Amino acid sequence: MAFSEEIKTRAMVACGRCCCICHKFCGNNMEVHHIKAEADGGTNTFENAIPLCFDCHAIVRQYDPRHPKGTKFTEKELVQHRDNWYAKIRNEIPKDGEKAAPKIDPIKIVRNADQNFMLQRVMTGRELVALASDICAMEYSYDEPATGEEAVIVADFIQEVRDLIDCCDIFMEPRDGVMTAFELNDDLKKLEETGYWLFCGIDNRTMMGGIGNPKPFPTLIVRIVRSNSDEITRAKNQ
Repeated sequence: MAFSEEIKTRAMVACGRCCCICHKFCGNNMEVHHIKAEADGGTNTFENAIPLCFDCHAIVRQYDPRHPKGTKFTEKELVQHRDNWYAKIRNEIPKDGEKAAPKIDPIKIVRNADQNFMLQRVMTGRELVALASDICAMEYSYDEPATGEEAVIVADFIQEVRDLIDCCDIFMEPRDGVMTAFELNDDLKKLEETGYWLFCGIDNRTMMGGIGNPKPFPTLIVRIVRSNSDEITRAKNQ
């Protein structure tokens, strides 16, 4: 005879459909093993049942006493494995009247809706270094490049700004900032010669969710615009 469906259901719920030996979640891949074999007088009761995964069930059953190798799972050990695991699952389920573990919301970044900020045209490396100081993140956008060469120049410049943000907090000497600003002048000149203008601004974003209070952080907004775009024309006429 085999275990009744009622016994199997109780065992599956008690173990959380995790193997009582390896503790791996197994879903449908579970079997209820007789701790004491039926051939040896074992009963089809809940007390004689232990839920196991396929792998552990095979290991428990395959020990050959005529050619012993390794250490056999004893009935006493199987009972202890099962009871320990049942207790763990039982203790993790909140009892009536108790509060469940607090829900941790996914982390998301939100813009401060009450803050207005303006983008300004950046024409020198010194201005860009000043803006990038104490910045925690960057958000960028750009007008679609017309050629592969333009795409490379825009992409390289965006990477230069990202590297600048990463390095600004480790500038130890004024010389570092001055030299970085000087080198950025060439990048800005190349960008302008390609037909693009750089606009930047600082916006405060807030990290919501997770554990703890919301955490605000300054974000550098980078906008690379074609100098002959309608956006520039509208701005000039305002």
